[in-house]
Amino acid sequence: MSVKSELKSATRQCAFINRLVKEAEACTDSDRAGLLYGMAKVESGNLSKSLRTLLARKRPAHRLNQARAA
Repeated sequence: MSVKSELKSATRQCAFINRLVKEAEACTDSDRAGLLYGMAKVESGNLSKSLRTLLARKRPAHRLNQARAA
């Protein structure tokens, strides 16, 4: 996948996470709200992993570790 398409995918993931959180905030059922927040947490983990993978391909690992430490 190209960088451009991966960034588009990341944008869609952000929008999905945003919708999950908004729906959870508006939800009156606490069980459903918890489920939605849990889904948002899992999806944000997936997004983070995707972005780390993308950056790892673009930057050497030692530079990524330096950037994380800063």
